[in-house]
Amino acid sequence: MIAKNCCKLVAIGFTGLLTASVVYGAEIQREEGTLPSHFPYLINVPENWNGIVINDLDAVANKDGKLAAYLLDHGYAYTGTGRHPERMTRHDPLTELEAQVAVIKRFKEKFGQPKYTIQYGCSGGGYVTLAMAEKHPDVINGAISFNARGTGGMAVANTWLDLPYTLKALLAPGSDLMVAPIPNSALPAAMDAWKPVMEKAQQTPEGRARIALAVAVSQWPTWGAIGNPPKEKPKDDLASLQAAMFRSASDGLANSINRRQLYDNPAGLASWNTGIDYAKFYEAGADPEQKEIVSRLYKEVGLGEEAIAADLAKINDQPRIKGSPEGVKYWLEPGRFIEGKIGVPLLHAHGLGDALLPPHLLAGYAVAVEKQGKGDLYRTAFVDAAGHCETSTSEAMAAIDAMVNRLDTGKWGDTSSEALNAAARKLNLEQPRYVTYTFKTPFNRAFYSDSQRPF
Repeated sequence: MIAKNCCKLVAIGFTGLLTASVVYGAEIQREEGTLPSHFPYLINVPENWNGIVINDLDAVANKDGKLAAYLLDHGYAYTGTGRHPERMTRHDPLTELEAQVAVIKRFKEKFGQPKYTIQYGCSGGGYVTLAMAEKHPDVINGAISFNARGTGGMAVANTWLDLPYTLKALLAPGSDLMVAPIPNSALPAAMDAWKPVMEKAQQTPEGRARIALAVAVSQWPTWGAIGNPPKEKPKDDLASLQAAMFRSASDGLANSINRRQLYDNPAGLASWNTGIDYAKFYEAGADPEQKEIVSRLYKEVGLGEEAIAADLAKINDQPRIKGSPEGVKYWLEPGRFIEGKIGVPLLHAHGLGDALLPPHLLAGYAVAVEKQGKGDLYRTAFVDAAGHCETSTSEAMAAIDAMVNRLDTGKWGDTSSEALNAAARKLNLEQPRYVTYTFKTPFNRAFYSDSQRPF
């Protein structure tokens, strides 16, 4: 049981300059502060702590959320950090990993050795979770990652290049629309210039067909969104499916233009498409259902497969983007780049309608795990929902329960969508949305240590 005292300020020992507030309440002991690396951090421990720590890169941002409340109410300690205040200009996953290790170490010093420490996270936190499973298996016991960026910044930066590049080639070739690099000084004008181009294209049958083709080539989801996602899937009619693809492309484009600095600012342009054959990307990588939609849209305006081939050739004919040596090499540093060599059990999940980090990123990482012979430690799951990091509390807790069972027994139990949904329903919270899903095509932009690169 945790002792109860009045509130006070204490130096916590990371550095002589570091202080944090420690609140001893009736049920939760909370400690918040700032690490010497300038990451904010927190430690929350309930009075009825069950010995399990859930550590999260985004714990500070999520501390008042539904999942944090549920975890603490059910005996889990909830710890972790916030994002670095200079993340958009100096993003470095290595420092994020070091920050997680520092918080976990602090927890152990203050509260003793946990029964289990599980790294949890979504988006950037999902990537940190993958990297912790590879780089710090001595610090954590298990890992649960949602909507992560696969093998690292390289895969995402190139994915964020393909969508605007193909859209520009198909809708406004030769225009001044910016694709990459996009300096901070060019915003928001760079994205403002794109909006009327997308809106005009969506008003014509040819434009709608070409938007769908860009989505398919770039491996964006059909039912995709980022913020305020639609709750209902599109109907099966062609107009509804294309409208959904327009939303997916629009959200993905806005993110790719407005936020690619996350990967370019640290050291230079981190994307390239020299040597890329977008016709092959479509042939080998486009989802078969999306290909059918594209074919129907082209046929609807009196065009056939020859027109699709001609538009793919048009994409291939556009001037290429080379990237920069410094920008590419920055993301090759171990920890900024990961290879699937996990050392603890990892449950890797992704929302199928994520238009910020498309789900094919998981497919690329799954191949990396298999290459390393670590498939026995690895399981995947999929949530049938549009949006980025729209995981519900019931879905998150089903994943956590599955991981705790794996750690208790030393072997994976049933992690099928049926089993995860059944576990989630027992909580009487939100209706869970796990589904069985298999990628029908490989990830076009999968990046491994032996992948071809310009530098």
